[in-house]
Amino acid sequence: MNAVLSIHDNRRGSLKQTFIFTLNKLTPFLVRKKLVLVGWLVLSCQLIFAQGLIGLVDRQNTAGTTSAEGFGISAVGLSRGAGIVQETTSSDYNSRGFIDTSLANAKTNNDYVQFSLEVNTGSVLDLNEMKIRLDRSNTGPPNCQLEYSLNAFSSSSDSIFSTSSLSAWGTTFTIDLTSISALTAGDVITFRIYAWGATASAGTLDIEGFSPPYTAQGWTPTVTDPGIAFKGCTLPVDPTSVSNSSLTGNSTVITWNNPSCLSNMVVVGAASAVTTAPSASVDPSAWSASADWSSPVSVYSQMGSGSTTEYVLYRGSGSSITITNLPTSGTFFYKVYTEFSSWSSGATGSTSLPVELISFTATQHKTSIELHWRTASELNNNYFEVQKSTEGILFKSIGQLPGKGTTTEISTYTFTDDVIRPVAYYRLKQVDYDGAFTYSNIIKMLQLPAFFNIQHTSLQCNVSSLSEYPTAYILTTINGSVLTRGSFQNDLVIFKYLYPNGLYFLLLSSNGRQQTIKWSQAE
Repeated sequence: MNAVLSIHDNRRGSLKQTFIFTLNKLTPFLVRKKLVLVGWLVLSCQLIFAQGLIGLVDRQNTAGTTSAEGFGISAVGLSRGAGIVQETTSSDYNSRGFIDTSLANAKTNNDYVQFSLEVNTGSVLDLNEMKIRLDRSNTGPPNCQLEYSLNAFSSSSDSIFSTSSLSAWGTTFTIDLTSISALTAGDVITFRIYAWGATASAGTLDIEGFSPPYTAQGWTPTVTDPGIAFKGCTLPVDPTSVSNSSLTGNSTVITWNNPSCLSNMVVVGAASAVTTAPSASVDPSAWSASADWSSPVSVYSQMGSGSTTEYVLYRGSGSSITITNLPTSGTFFYKVYTEFSSWSSGATGSTSLPVELISFTATQHKTSIELHWRTASELNNNYFEVQKSTEGILFKSIGQLPGKGTTTEISTYTFTDDVIRPVAYYRLKQVDYDGAFTYSNIIKMLQLPAFFNIQHTSLQCNVSSLSEYPTAYILTTINGSVLTRGSFQNDLVIFKYLYPNGLYFLLLSSNGRQQTIKWSQAE
């Protein structure tokens, strides 16, 4: 099977993966409903950015705001609140005046150091962690607390780190930021470090330099000795180890390793190429989803616009999805993308399935039942096992016919069952060389020898019906072309000389009872 995974970045660092699987083009019945990997999954992508270095704040000692930089964000460097002042005797970002005795007093008197990040247009910010190196003088504040606000501390803030034992020798702190929800273009997050408890007004809080352990992807930092470094992502992250199972029955499992950046995934499927493309304002985080193709949730019902025949199959933060009750014919398309992104079309691919069944029928004779089936193409087909049941539930094997291996030619098969039962059910089990198998549809045959009386001559076929109901008839060629059809009450005469030499089937049906008559025109 050839499957193509394509990743694109159109807005806010969005990740797209597009898969296309061709299902069995069964007309009218299905033998094979399994996706078989003929080649390897092909990955075609643009540059992908995972969790890494996205922002640096310099710690040069200045009375104003320090320099700062970032990727996908605009960073504003260190500045001081009105309650503290610069200590000019150090090369680090040193401040003094933290003589308040409590956090509440420090907030009231604006004893803080501040810095901020703004999300640029075209980016989504997912913060993972921050590293900062703090130091104090012997008389400096041992207490500090780091808080953040999404409204510049005008009404609310949240604490994400605190300590009451800040060392005078310098400590590099790693602060978890995963509790902060992903931010979108235009959002600003402001951080403040409040400190208190200095034993002298000259006691200082220092932000020292260090070498960040994070790797910058897609940009080249210029701050070489920062005091603060941010790890996160502002552009797409590839969910690694993406794979799909072979189609079993009418289900397939799609799995991936969910990345730690923008990890909420959405899967949308359709019977044709997915065209749904929400605007940047559409947030699918509250969408409903159904992985059962027989009870779909349309994109239109969730978005209020778009297609009514494209369906939301999955929305969540997991790493797999089982799609059930897939169509028995045509091509199944779906897209996997991150939740905070627009959608775009990706590269597509398709595949022919192992066995494509054209027909599966049965013909009743006086002492046997003859089964016929035709395939349009086969792939790695080892053999067909013919199975029979008297109640349509428990089937037993009654024989095998070898398959054609791999072929794109039409193949015809015939199997004769010489054991007649009043009622019989038949199905095919198609088996690959690797042992994988699938089943066909089930056909039912009724043995009614006395219901229709059939007599053949060289010129005509005479049919007498014992039914009190009208009998419908259809005369077809071996290829299924209908030559004539109609109904009769008691007797029917088919004049053979009206038709050229060949094999013909006459299907009779009356009040739910059916019988198929076959004759060769050469007789």
